[in-house]
Order: sequence, then C-alpha cells, then structure tokens
Amino acid sequence: MAGQSHEPHFRADPIRLPDGREIHVSAFPDGSIGFRIGGQPYVLTEAHLNRGHPTSMAYLRISPGKQGSSASYNYTEWLESKNGG
Repeated sequence: MAGQSHEPHFRADPIRLPDGREIHVSAFPDGSIGFRIGGQPYVLTEAHLNRGHPTSMAYLRISPGKQGSSASYNYTEWLESKNGG
C-alpha cells in the first residue's frame, strides 16, 4: 500500500511460551496484523482466512518445520540440547 506507514499503531505485550519462545503481535493503520515469533523456521500448516461470515475469526497455524521440512528435525535437536538431552 503505497504511501502508508509501515509502523504499527499498536504493539501488544510479548507472549512468552513455556519453552521460552516469544510471540509479538502488531496492528497497522491499514487494518493488517503482523506476527513475529522466535524459534524459527516455521511452515504454515493451516489457514482459515475467510469462513464466510463477517464475525468469523481468521485462524493461522504454523509448525516448527513439519510437513516434510528439515526444520522439524532442527527444532527437535534444539529442544533436546536446551533440555540437556
């Protein structure tokens, strides 16, 4: 969107997951929403962006490299090293 600011007008407090990863959510003046998540790489595994009703919520699910990606193995290695395994 040309001419519009790329700066968010709202940033939520980070959400810390039990394994230490953080999720950051930002809202932008054009109505878009941005997510930043530590512990990548991720792959998009599920998305429901339009459920056909104006009050429906969009749903996104990302996975640490599942679906045949080597990222799943890398994430498992990282967890094991972090937990001393």
